[in-house]
Amino acid sequence: MRPYVLAACLTVMPLTAAYADAVEVVATPASASGEITEIAIKDMAYGPANVKVKRGTIVRWKNDDEVAHNVQLRGGPAKGWDKAQGPMLNKDESYALKFNEAGSYKYICTPHSIAMKGEVIVE
Repeated sequence: MRPYVLAACLTVMPLTAAYADAVEVVATPASASGEITEIAIKDMAYGPANVKVKRGTIVRWKNDDEVAHNVQLRGGPAKGWDKAQGPMLNKDESYALKFNEAGSYKYICTPHSIAMKGEVIVE
């Protein structure tokens, strides 16, 4: 029985690391450097809502609204990632993710999900 448990653990471990590496949270979004694509949050919308970027690009969302918003990844290579939901951002606060794996990453603003949706396509 023990060899089967060990084999099961070794099989699950790489899958866990796979989506964790697909996307990284940028610790200091306001001072992030490198290839950056900016998305403004204004008037209850992401602008632009849909972007196409290269692998390794940082996408930075900045809230220009008086209302708090966030970014929650809803699918793609990061599905099931424990950090898929970003923090609520007050006016002038930023949040950034570095996209390391190709794919389609759909996202929403959790409290305003009916109106606020977007997608990051990573090539």
